Amino acid sequence: MDHHRIKELVQYMLIGDESTSWKLISEWIKGRDSVFLFEDILAAAMRYVGDLWEINEITVADEHVASNVCNLLISRYTLDTIPANGSIENEIHSTSTTPKAMLFCIEGEQHSLGMKLVSSLFKEHGWDTRYLGANLPTNDSIIYANRWRPDVIGISVSLIYNLPALTEFLKRIDQLEYEPKIIVGGRITSLYHLESDCPENVLVLKDLYNLEALLLDNKLCNQPHAIT
Repeated sequence: MDHHRIKELVQYMLIGDESTSWKLISEWIKGRDSVFLFEDILAAAMRYVGDLWEINEITVADEHVASNVCNLLISRYTLDTIPANGSIENEIHSTSTTPKAMLFCIEGEQHSLGMKLVSSLFKEHGWDTRYLGANLPTNDSIIYANRWRPDVIGISVSLIYNLPALTEFLKRIDQLEYEPKIIVGGRITSLYHLESDCPENVLVLKDLYNLEALLLDNKLCNQPHAIT
């Protein structure tokens, strides 16, 4: 990872300069794939923003400005790339055989950028994706899953004090009327060994490269539940 470039990008994100931020990453990603942008640039940039906030070098307001720029960059990139690989057409003309992914941040979790990246990656691979955003109540997630019946339910957790909400969701999986794959991820997966706290049928993904490998190999359609 090019830490100098990440710091330069973050400087522009913190002042709300979407144009210069886009110019920097456009030059950086030439010849690279989406996962490189999502994991090694945008996710890394937002982790650095989080580090700056933790040491009180920036305020919550600064963090929100950077997050907004990151959202805009994701949307801009997605609009530029998804039509090229046909995923928009796949989404519009989805059939009963099109795999479906339901993605959200656990109840209490407000950090949704990571899951937005996950949603973009699923779409790029032709999945019919529903991104339900941040702070989704457990009861509502169960109701929606039973109604829409996604093949994969993806959950994001970034902060340790939101782990009880994850535990509650996993306890209530038996309320689902079918057996989707369950995937869990987020910043916390790189800090703690969640596997020991999750059922065996839950997959904990450390980063987007793990997810990309599963999508390329069509593993999420055939293997046990996962957490991402």
